[in-house]
Amino acid sequence: MATSLLRIFHAAFQNVEFRLLQAFGLHPPPAPALAIPGCHQPAQDSGRTEPSGLSSLLDGVFLMAAPKSRRSLERRHKRQRHPDKLIKPKENLFPCPECGSMMQEGFLCMNCYQRIKYETDIIRLKMKETEVDGLASIKETVVRYAGETITESDKTKRVIEMSRKKPHWFTKDMYEHWKTS
Repeated sequence: MATSLLRIFHAAFQNVEFRLLQAFGLHPPPAPALAIPGCHQPAQDSGRTEPSGLSSLLDGVFLMAAPKSRRSLERRHKRQRHPDKLIKPKENLFPCPECGSMMQEGFLCMNCYQRIKYETDIIRLKMKETEVDGLASIKETVVRYAGETITESDKTKRVIEMSRKKPHWFTKDMYEHWKTS
């Protein structure tokens, strides 16, 4: 904070100094300037001859950073395949309690995910069938599987009828959790 204050004061004092010098005519006012290339040429030595060839071409070129020597194949492989850069095995894998396939902690296993995706795709197709003129309903949607009854609170909602049994992973607790959140 102190450095920013110092910068502000420094800029203010420079501005005051510039204005005072300009008021007394000691400093020229800022004006646009025009520089034409090739107008001013330095005097050349008469005893000096014009260089020719490759050296004269490279005089105007400044050298850029470049590697001194190429890395050998062995060194490149050592850099690329260092043990720190190798893929480390995952240690947070365990069997899915539902189907038994391996899954990562905090994620669904792929088999269960595919089953859930298939079920939600069927529900979406049924919802599209009940849409009128391609417009989604404004009402809340309830999915009713075979063997279930509709409660009084669900009668005012849009009901999607499924002719199949409810999957075992689709529990009532999960449905109640969705209602409250």
